[in-house]
Amino acid sequence: MAEAALQLEEYFVTEDCIACDACCNDFPDIFKMNADHTRAIATNTSPVGKFNPWDIINDCPVDAIKLVNMPMPPKPEGEKVAEAPKADIDNSDWMRRWEAVRDQLEPQWERMKRYGMASAVDEEKDRYVVRFDMPQTVPNHRLKFQWGLPDLMPDYKTSVQIKGNNVQIRAKLEDEKVRKLCGWVNSFPDGFLKEMNFPVAIKSHRESYDPETRVLEVTLEKATPQ
Repeated sequence: MAEAALQLEEYFVTEDCIACDACCNDFPDIFKMNADHTRAIATNTSPVGKFNPWDIINDCPVDAIKLVNMPMPPKPEGEKVAEAPKADIDNSDWMRRWEAVRDQLEPQWERMKRYGMASAVDEEKDRYVVRFDMPQTVPNHRLKFQWGLPDLMPDYKTSVQIKGNNVQIRAKLEDEKVRKLCGWVNSFPDGFLKEMNFPVAIKSHRESYDPETRVLEVTLEKATPQ
């Protein structure tokens, strides 16, 4: 007897998406960011039973993810809440400080830094140099002030992977208290991946980071032609 066809769940991301990257981080097999990093898209289906659809739906802070081809299972009790970390500073007047900045627009350049888009590549005779302006400030949000989080963005942990002429540079925000804002704040992923393909193979790399200017520099040494 022929095996039953595999049932697949199909998801859709609406225009309410705030590009927070939560679904892409938690369910990378299903969701990816679009090329402009302005909206998540569902690029793959998921076998029925692999995930609870409510876990995927509730992963989005603005309810922008929908299951489009199957009925939802019974809704679990309770809702997603923003659990507060212990504050490092006295934030008893957090409401006043939040009201003072709530209408200020964040510079677009700062958002670009959080996606690894504030970068440049220079070529020299025997190397390439990739420079990133790293995120400098924690974005303003009610929860930032309520939780007593700092204004200065913690440093990111970076790594470089080289495969021939393909280079992947990753940056990850590891500060657990600040990371709690990811998924609640507009355009605030917990890291980025910059992938580049060069005309020649890369043999090695070195990283340097200046905490004063918050510039990450990755030097990629060209392989010697055979």
